[in-house]
Amino acid sequence: MRRISAINIYVSAISVAAVASLAAASWVVPPHETQFWNCLAAFAVLAALSEAAFLRLPIGTSTSSVSFIPYLAAIVLLGPTWAMVVSGVAIFVGESIARRKPLIKVLHNTSKEILAVGLGAFLYVRLGGVPSVLEFDLVPLAFAAAVVAYMLVNVGAPAIAISLSSGTRLADSWSKLAGSLLFDLLSSPLALLLAFLYVRAQLWGVIIVTVPLFLVRHVYSVNLQIEQVNRDLLELMVKAIEARDPYTSGHSLRVSRIAGALARTIGLSSKHVDEIETAALLHDVGKIHQEYALVLRKAGGLSPEEAALMRTHPIRSYELVRTISGFRGAVEVAVRHHHENFDGSGYPDGLSGLAIPVGARIIMIADTADAMTTDRPYRSALSYGELVAELDRYAGSQFDPELVKAFKTSPTIRHLFEETRVEPEFGRAQAPPRVARLA
Repeated sequence: MRRISAINIYVSAISVAAVASLAAASWVVPPHETQFWNCLAAFAVLAALSEAAFLRLPIGTSTSSVSFIPYLAAIVLLGPTWAMVVSGVAIFVGESIARRKPLIKVLHNTSKEILAVGLGAFLYVRLGGVPSVLEFDLVPLAFAAAVVAYMLVNVGAPAIAISLSSGTRLADSWSKLAGSLLFDLLSSPLALLLAFLYVRAQLWGVIIVTVPLFLVRHVYSVNLQIEQVNRDLLELMVKAIEARDPYTSGHSLRVSRIAGALARTIGLSSKHVDEIETAALLHDVGKIHQEYALVLRKAGGLSPEEAALMRTHPIRSYELVRTISGFRGAVEVAVRHHHENFDGSGYPDGLSGLAIPVGARIIMIADTADAMTTDRPYRSALSYGELVAELDRYAGSQFDPELVKAFKTSPTIRHLFEETRVEPEFGRAQAPPRVARLA
């Protein structure tokens, strides 16, 4: 209840701040009314269309979009008051009508955008920028300050909301969203181009910039659809394999989530995080081979022969994964070595310490953690506290001790396991790690 109350108070506060910003603004219309109203109408429509056709682009561990470009251009052309109006109306329409989000999210996103644009426009004017629809006068420092302020509010406000609603640390929430900052900063000069062309060519100037943007949007949309289909097919294949054993249903997907969270916690690059998540999803794919079927269904302990057979599955998984050219490299080696122990006692190659690829060391912990927090016929689930105790117990022998520390201190990872008490699909828990490794 405290988290719900906190997020409600926060959204109420920024909503009041947005309304206060609009109330305190100067609602003066320039003498050249016709040109001003034409510009206001053109950018209101452009901003609304941009939000209605909003596309999230995967940038790092976060997502971004070019829909902010009309807002920055509005700052240069229309000034603080009317730029806030353009952005606020566009976001409200996009969030409430196009995407039909809950009221609290509509209020948050609309208020956040008004405040971001308002702060950016305020700095633009204070540092010498002169908004005008008749003349284009570039003031680099003023525009740069406006962009930075806008971006910081657009990352900071959602980061606070995520932290309050999920219980994660503010730093973790920030890191999830900040991946798009560089992309946004590099895209921001398009706003200057849009403003310049509008002053020189009016509506045709807007068309010159926006048509290519919407074409790029279409290309990205198609590519994202293809990527999503490929990901869905991978998940479908993994679910088909896990269907042989109802006790491991959803295991690989959960391991992928945990591994991704741990990889982000230790600060790996977004590309490496993606590779580790993919490897974690596919780490047990070799079990699709028929020789594992009976062993996977066995309720009791394994015979020496059966245990030896199970020890071959990392290689079988590796052989399947490397048939896909895009998975060669970090993905395939993480799959092959995800059962290597930190002290060298694991399999298939007996690697030890940092010679084990970091992706494999991460999957080792994620795989074991999920197995230990899921009920099996031969053992009961462990609580999160018991899980942490087991990880500590085997740190340095089975697990990388530094990764265990990162696992224990990550609120994001703890939240994943807290979700298991609410979402049955995520599972519950298990026994000692070395036993769980054979499942």
